[in-house]
Amino acid sequence: MLRTVFICASLAALAIPAAALAIREAPDDGTLVVKNGSAPRGTPVVTLVIHGAAIGHITGGTIVIEDPTPNDGYAPEVTGAAWRKDVGDASTNQNPTQKWGGVDFRFRAVGGSYKITIYGSGVDLVASGHGNVILAGSTDLPTRDGTYSLNGGDPKSLPATPTKPLTIGIPTSSTG
Repeated sequence: MLRTVFICASLAALAIPAAALAIREAPDDGTLVVKNGSAPRGTPVVTLVIHGAAIGHITGGTIVIEDPTPNDGYAPEVTGAAWRKDVGDASTNQNPTQKWGGVDFRFRAVGGSYKITIYGSGVDLVASGHGNVILAGSTDLPTRDGTYSLNGGDPKSLPATPTKPLTIGIPTSSTG
């Protein structure tokens, strides 16, 4: 019970910066919310490519963040992770990629373009902007693998097999 209260309070605290970002939200931006996501070992719960913002919490697992625009003045932040490893080509500073892992840590990637891949359990994520996402849940416990909501839609159970890429944002009309 205390864990649920703590997670809800944490997500509420994360919603304040997200609400501030919503003020600058473009008309075609969308949203993604993942609550308590879990997937089998080796399967990402979330593979997110976004231009915008993503914030969240991981109860246990790893996160890989690729920043294809490292010189744009925005950098991802991860706090509370047990370890960090550079997995990109640091010598060229092209698409620097970092990996973090541990138990009970938080992340934030705001204001730029990112590819974020999350493995593990207890994944909570709020994202706003435009891009795409692939989601997966548990094949063993489909009723306890977490939920997601896309572009303000109703929450759905995470699927047992990875989805095809889902669009975050509202497609713009070519007629204006």
